[in-house]
Amino acid sequence: MVFLEDQGRLLLVLHAVLGAATVAVSTHFFLWSRKWSAGRGRGPGVRWFAVVAPLVYLAQFTLGNLIYPAYKVRVRAEYLDLPSAVAADADLRDRSRAEIHARAGAAPPAARAEDTLAPSQIARIFDIKEHWAAVGLPLMLAAALLVFAWDPKRDGRAARGLLLFTSGGAAACAWAAALVGLYVTAVRPLP
Repeated sequence: MVFLEDQGRLLLVLHAVLGAATVAVSTHFFLWSRKWSAGRGRGPGVRWFAVVAPLVYLAQFTLGNLIYPAYKVRVRAEYLDLPSAVAADADLRDRSRAEIHARAGAAPPAARAEDTLAPSQIARIFDIKEHWAAVGLPLMLAAALLVFAWDPKRDGRAARGLLLFTSGGAAACAWAAALVGLYVTAVRPLP
């Protein structure tokens, strides 16, 4: 038995919902930071995002780490890293497709198109995504701290580049993690 395996699907759905929230909040935080750091935005709004964005990002990151053991065993080891499992799955799908066509009295289906990425490549991309998510969290925390420590009207615009780098980098990491996570789940979700 793998840690939290029985709750894997529910946690995966929650992870997806938190992922959407993380992308939305981190993107808005970056956009509000741009205006505020240029002296045009509202301080209370950007400070609200500076509180909420790290909390949502941290919740998403924590939930992802909780379901990672189940992914590592049930998706990665049992499927993505095992060519015989990939071949058996493709063969089963081909036979099922042929049976469905035969029942309907239709002509046999055309040959199945090959996937764009091999499962081993998908596994590597997922691992890279995990690293980018880990980079995004400290970027988000740094951006949030900077919003509370620096005021462009009081301190000038010297720290604007750092704020945009940290908040934009965190948003980019959230987007990358979400897109790769959705792709991997579309290829092979948790059982």
